[in-house]
Amino acid sequence: MSLLETVVRGAAGKVLSAPGAVFDLLPIRRPVVDGQRLSGRMQMFSAIGKRDLLALTPPTAARRRRLDWFMSLATAVPTGPVETSEIAIPGALRARIYTPHSADGGLLVFIHGGGWHVGSIDGYEGLARFLADRSGVTVLAADYRLAPEHPFPAAYDDVTAVFRYVVDNPEALGVDPARIGIGGDSAGGNLAAAVALHLPARYRPAHLSLLYPVVDGDLERHVSSDLFTTPLDKGCVERAITWYADTEQHRGDPRFCVLSADDVGALPPTYVATAGMDVLRDQGTALADRLRTAGVPVRLRQFDNLPHGFASTLVDPQARSAATEFAEAVRAGLGSSEA
Repeated sequence: MSLLETVVRGAAGKVLSAPGAVFDLLPIRRPVVDGQRLSGRMQMFSAIGKRDLLALTPPTAARRRRLDWFMSLATAVPTGPVETSEIAIPGALRARIYTPHSADGGLLVFIHGGGWHVGSIDGYEGLARFLADRSGVTVLAADYRLAPEHPFPAAYDDVTAVFRYVVDNPEALGVDPARIGIGGDSAGGNLAAAVALHLPARYRPAHLSLLYPVVDGDLERHVSSDLFTTPLDKGCVERAITWYADTEQHRGDPRFCVLSADDVGALPPTYVATAGMDVLRDQGTALADRLRTAGVPVRLRQFDNLPHGFASTLVDPQARSAATEFAEAVRAGLGSSEA
């Protein structure tokens, strides 16, 4: 990183992490929707991100880099010591492992979000490091092929290959084969849930950890689809779905639309976190309801007054608190009995 880049990142980071009262004084419209209201900081973050997340046209390389850069700034928070290394996974584009000082054998394969068309392990570096530190669990992040260049089932196939590799090579990774889980946020949550549902028994994850996941291609079935518009609105999600699941057949495939599966009882114990002011909120609730009915141990946690993507803005204290609770759920699902 050049000196100029370092200076710019440092200055931008200080602005983004300024006291909340500063943002609340800004002339930003903060409507109350469904009895909830975003803070000034989160309203500003949502407005900044919406330009690129509107997804009116397929993503350019510049848009992908810009979103990665903004997320790296918004997730730049202090952590304890976390060792980071690149690892080679056959077929994976790139993979990175984050090992906290307190690691004791549990591992979370965390799949990044971005509507299947943006996002990378570079942009998610800060969040992966944060989750490893706060959970005490090793985190493995891997890139996957992005839409629309690589539509369904490319990303699903990539994530499946990554998880199979991890389960097949626990000794090389220094992890407990009985404590390997999978999780992700948004589109990454979609991939994590879909892969976990369809893996054969010997590859079944120990735990599934989801942040505001997409689990249904039919937005009309969920009230929240029409309630919220920042940073995602219904049109954003529909276009992203179309770029990834590019046919009606694909959109109904349970490897994409988890809620269309005849039986979700094969899923492992699951934690689902939703954002109270998120167009996808009710999808997470619907998944938790299906799991509960199927007899799968599940915990649903709704974080009110937060938008979709809150874990990408760790500089905000409220978002950081919610992400910490998510990390604690990962610890509970994958940590040792002494953790």
